[in-house]
Amino acid sequence: MKMKNLKNILIAGLVVFSMTACDEEYLDTVKIGEQTSGSFYSNDAELIKAANACYAPMWEYHYNWGRTSFGNSTTDDAVDREDLKMREYTFDATAFLFTYNYRYNYRGILIANQLLANVEGQDIPGVVDKSLQARVVGEAKYMRAYYYYDLVKNFGGVPLITEPLLGDDLNQTRASAKEVYAQIESDLKAAVEALPLKTVYEANDEVGRATKGAALGMLVNVCVSQASPGYSSEDFYNEDKWGEAKTYAQQLFALGIYDLYQGDYHDLFSEAEENNEESIFEVQFYDSPLDDGAFTNNGNFTTFLNMPWLGAADPYGRYQATYDLYLAFENGDPRRDASLINSLQYADQWILPGETPGTVAEDLTGFSNYKHYLSKERYKSLGNFRNSPVNERIIRLSDIYLLYAEACYHTGDEANARTYLNLVRARARQGNAGVLPDVTASGTALLDAIYHERRVELCGEGHRFHDLVRTGRLEQKLKIDGYKVKASLVRDGSGGYIITDSGEPKFFATSLSMPKNIFFPIPQSEVDNTGGLVEQNPGY
Repeated sequence: MKMKNLKNILIAGLVVFSMTACDEEYLDTVKIGEQTSGSFYSNDAELIKAANACYAPMWEYHYNWGRTSFGNSTTDDAVDREDLKMREYTFDATAFLFTYNYRYNYRGILIANQLLANVEGQDIPGVVDKSLQARVVGEAKYMRAYYYYDLVKNFGGVPLITEPLLGDDLNQTRASAKEVYAQIESDLKAAVEALPLKTVYEANDEVGRATKGAALGMLVNVCVSQASPGYSSEDFYNEDKWGEAKTYAQQLFALGIYDLYQGDYHDLFSEAEENNEESIFEVQFYDSPLDDGAFTNNGNFTTFLNMPWLGAADPYGRYQATYDLYLAFENGDPRRDASLINSLQYADQWILPGETPGTVAEDLTGFSNYKHYLSKERYKSLGNFRNSPVNERIIRLSDIYLLYAEACYHTGDEANARTYLNLVRARARQGNAGVLPDVTASGTALLDAIYHERRVELCGEGHRFHDLVRTGRLEQKLKIDGYKVKASLVRDGSGGYIITDSGEPKFFATSLSMPKNIFFPIPQSEVDNTGGLVEQNPGY
């Protein structure tokens, strides 16, 4: 179920964003009847629009595109067939997706800051529902934390801006990553207190907004990042955060409203099962036939980029899953065929009555991400081929279970680490006792099992790069061990497929360099536009 009044998001986002451009000269020429930032936030309906606007940058197709590119195609899980520099680690600070990610995160921060400056702690006579006023403040703080967390993971320390800025104030130097993390935690703790449960939104047909559970889930992620050994040389590193991660996870579990989805695993990522019992936070997309341009539609562009390319006007297939990821799944793991689709199977399946299978073009690996999938019938029904209505899953309960297992391991509680690891495996085996046995290991073998489970459970969802960085395994996995990229595929004549090693050598990311590649480069345009006040990351 989609967020109520979602169509207001982009409209309100533009209104609120335009207000930030006001200066004294502009204010002297405001036309009678036009709204300024001082008059916009004047009643319940406008507060809802202002809160909606905070989510708007997540829709922008370059922004979501970057999340897929940064999180997946820089790793052993996926290849971007049109941007091999990502896997080669030969990218530089001029890459356009870095610029879009940086700017759209700050656009979201700007919108949230504008709301907070005009609503938090204000006596607004026209607002009837004072609990709504508190809620939208919580939503703005959650989203500001969301955008800053994305920035600090990708770039390290960035300018820390918590109020609307004008003129010369716009040129800010970078805060330390430690300071950014402190602000994120402060915002999320406030959001936990202000936001309702998911069930409240369900009752009011407003599912999709930030919730108390979403704020707790992000706190788990934020604390795990700060505690992880891959960041031991960074100013924000703090092993004590493992204990805090456990506490926030336990508070999330105690809400009693989330559970692992027990249906077919592939359906977990379908349009029909959006915002289900496992979902803690999703980006809400929908097909909007009247707004179907490349830059104005409300759909999930990532679907278009992940589904294989069979020809003009068909999905574009930039992102292809690796043979190494296919091999990572244990024998019999149902998640493999629910998460990955081989190119022959896709060609056989993605046809309309009377059509014959085509051939996947520029196929570098033999596999695609099956979590991002629409049938050909549904795809052809869209107002625009980029207009996928399928939500992007951001935080799932299985993700939190595995982070909790990791935190338990690092705090000496191996029993609970195994328990929560095995809950995820039990769901995956779908009642088949012959596959995915419970993990009984201890010590580093247990930690390796948790790492493995995160890879196969969360593949294609944008977690892999940051998981490898924060656990200190990026260089080992990509540069030293290397990974298999392409499989050999043959139809077996009985409706099945024979998948074997293509014989191609492993790929090694020889240009990867640590600690340089802990973070991506600050967009060069941002360095240049500030006259060097925003300094570039080392090595770029």
